[in-house]
Amino acid sequence: MQTFVFRCPSTGYNVQGSFEEANSPLPTYVGQHCLACRRLHIVDPRNGRLLADRQLTTANLPRHIEELR
Repeated sequence: MQTFVFRCPSTGYNVQGSFEEANSPLPTYVGQHCLACRRLHIVDPRNGRLLADRQLTTANLPRHIEELR
């Protein structure tokens, strides 16, 4: 089992998460039941960032959406 730390967006507390390794490469995102707020967060275990925190920029928008701006 591998552990990591992420910050709960609801409470601001640092929370320890974990996932089963099973001899596979590190997953991109894992679902974690937060012990601080009892909600589910999708977390990148490599850096502790939440999937919900990713922001779209014009650099990664599809061309047709960028033209609508």
